[in-house]
Amino acid sequence: MNKSGLLDFSQNETYRLVGIIHRMNKSAQHRKKDPIKLQVELLKAARIIAGREGISSLSLNAVAREAGVSKGGLMHHFPSKQELIHALFLQLLEIMDERINIIMENDQNTYGRFSRAYLHYIGELKESDESFQLALLSLAMPTEPVLRQCWRDWVANHLAKGDEFDNSYLGALVRYAADGLWLSSLTEGETLSQQERDAIVSRLTAISFEKIP
Repeated sequence: MNKSGLLDFSQNETYRLVGIIHRMNKSAQHRKKDPIKLQVELLKAARIIAGREGISSLSLNAVAREAGVSKGGLMHHFPSKQELIHALFLQLLEIMDERINIIMENDQNTYGRFSRAYLHYIGELKESDESFQLALLSLAMPTEPVLRQCWRDWVANHLAKGDEFDNSYLGALVRYAADGLWLSSLTEGETLSQQERDAIVSRLTAISFEKIP
């Protein structure tokens, strides 16, 4: 545990949790008391609470009640609130990653493709979307260094595979503007009309095709 009272996760621990989340997302197990199924149900309960009541209400007791299990049963899988939030963040990040990859696969123009896919994923995100909880969890990043590191690693991984545009100031401009749409919806509500929002996304999309000076 570090000076801020948060758990420190090693890179190996992060990889372990990534493996758990990947197996949960891909598993077709449905047997009673199946541990993978229970982990899925626990994270689903955590997503429901985060979306309904906010990240501040995401306690072990609340998640256990929502999932209909004992707190001890929950702690067998996630011994602390920090580990639960970490696992939930990784699960939602994997969902986001899969959807962005689909957008990229359907984009025939490879130039600026990651930044463009990121923009369109964020621009089309609805409050009813499962991945919207990732936006809620992102608000916890300033006080959760583990989440910040997960996010930095995810972005760095995509930029390492990206092109000149993605790694330029214009690529950063497109993605940061998309983040602004995301953050604005969370903190201010829907202050833009759909027409205005579409116009912003359209202008940023045009920028994603511009050549770097």
